[in-house]
Amino acid sequence: MEIRKDKNNLLTISNENIPQTKEYTYHVGGYTFSDFDKWMIVLHKKEWKIISLKNLGDNMSVVYIKNLEFKIQNLELDKNGINTAMKTFQWFDEESGKKYYFIPGLGESQQQEKNNIFKKLWIQYSIEKTAKGMLLQGIIEKDGESDLMRYFFGLMLIYGKWEAKKWELNSIKIQIPLSGQNLAHEESLDLRIKMLQNRGVFLKADKLKNKNGMVYQISSNDYELLEIFAQWYEAVEKFNKISKREFTEEMKTKLIEFISTNAEIPQEGKTEVLKLIKEWVIKLLTK
Repeated sequence: MEIRKDKNNLLTISNENIPQTKEYTYHVGGYTFSDFDKWMIVLHKKEWKIISLKNLGDNMSVVYIKNLEFKIQNLELDKNGINTAMKTFQWFDEESGKKYYFIPGLGESQQQEKNNIFKKLWIQYSIEKTAKGMLLQGIIEKDGESDLMRYFFGLMLIYGKWEAKKWELNSIKIQIPLSGQNLAHEESLDLRIKMLQNRGVFLKADKLKNKNGMVYQISSNDYELLEIFAQWYEAVEKFNKISKREFTEEMKTKLIEFISTNAEIPQEGKTEVLKLIKEWVIKLLTK
């Protein structure tokens, strides 16, 4: 037996005594992975446990060990990614010769709130509601390459909600109605989320039904992403704490102790794994 970071970057224990009958697929915190049965070190109700992969259940968290090649550092806010996000749901009206934007449920007060946010973020956009739709001033038609983090931050500014309490940021939620031409963007949004996932940044996508039809909901409590978004949004609102960061650091300390002292943990690979956990970025992804 050996404890190791496996092909999915998850903390596992190989056990040759487990019959390899079929491959299992799971969705955890926006991450999809498949593998044959093995032992997993999981967090459940703030306790570390060893279970078989096939017994991975709801509210259990696996340990994702992130490749340092994709560590996020000091990303600055620029206009390119946000500009691309703004243009995602753009349509052209041949009669007026103008481009309109789909921003549902935007009353006068919400419109003013968005314009105030843009102004505080130094972004020279403004929203104007017309009979045919929303006009956005300040859009650049030929912009530079869009970074994925900035792209989703742009979607957050238009369609998002900060899930926070007393300046403690828990998660974000972006809700985009799936109707008309918006349906065509579902595949590209899935692809962008997958591209971020390949870099160890996790967004979860769900299709939800409401009274007006279907909504494409993007949510995340990935502390790396939240820290960057909070930094970019600081001119509008300052969050003093990222819940998941503090919780992960607390559980990381307990995980090191669990691996160091539990008799079921094999010696093979233990030193290397403990070094990775201490020095690399780890994330807890919940089923």
